[in-house]
Amino acid sequence: MKISWSGGGFLVLALAFAVFFPPHAHAGSDSSLAPSLDALRDAVYDSRPPGEVEALAQSLARAAQSPAPDDIDRTLSLSRIEYFVARSWNESGDKKKAISHFEAAVEYARLSMESGEHPAGLMALIKPLSELCLLKDMGFLVANGPKIPQIAKKILAMEPGHAGATITLSAAKAYPPAIFGGNPEEAIEELSPYLAAQGSSLAKDELFDIRMCLGTAAARLNRKAEARAWFTAALELYPRNAQALRERDKAKP
Repeated sequence: MKISWSGGGFLVLALAFAVFFPPHAHAGSDSSLAPSLDALRDAVYDSRPPGEVEALAQSLARAAQSPAPDDIDRTLSLSRIEYFVARSWNESGDKKKAISHFEAAVEYARLSMESGEHPAGLMALIKPLSELCLLKDMGFLVANGPKIPQIAKKILAMEPGHAGATITLSAAKAYPPAIFGGNPEEAIEELSPYLAAQGSSLAKDELFDIRMCLGTAAARLNRKAEARAWFTAALELYPRNAQALRERDKAKP
């Protein structure tokens, strides 16, 4: 069900991306909707109630249904709207509503690539796909889980240095235990120079994601003071983010 306009290594990567890696907006969506999409994104990052998120999403969805100069932009915008709403419902515990909106986000992402793949469409695809790998049955996970790292690497081949794909792959090293491919030291080694080189050009949510990833990697290495500093830095961007608050409190020296 879409928004009502009227009213296992791959398992670990899916887990790291879907549970710990929040959603972002990417270049390619309808520029006229960009400020409102950012507001919706920020509402989700700041852990606003799902009813509030969905009300904002419905208003945005009506605007996105209007004829757009580029149909790719329109379908990307609709995919992101569905994804943000799904994240909000999922984090509030309503898995049924979350699955419905994640599935709609996948559908719109694929529609945006009917004429060919592009980084924004691929990124819009793997975000809800990774969530569905956790919410649906094992058959879905086995069929779709391996696609997540493959698509992330494809994005980087198309657009070297792509923030979302870079963070996706680093998150797979920061979050899981070593037995499932985790390597927090390597995650820090990858993201620290990336942040130093690209930090000034990153979107607010991308900067948040990197700070959370670095904090998680430091926590896994038992470097609690360093981890707490990164989680505190993440909260400077989104002060009410529930995950960042939890992780900061757990990282007490």
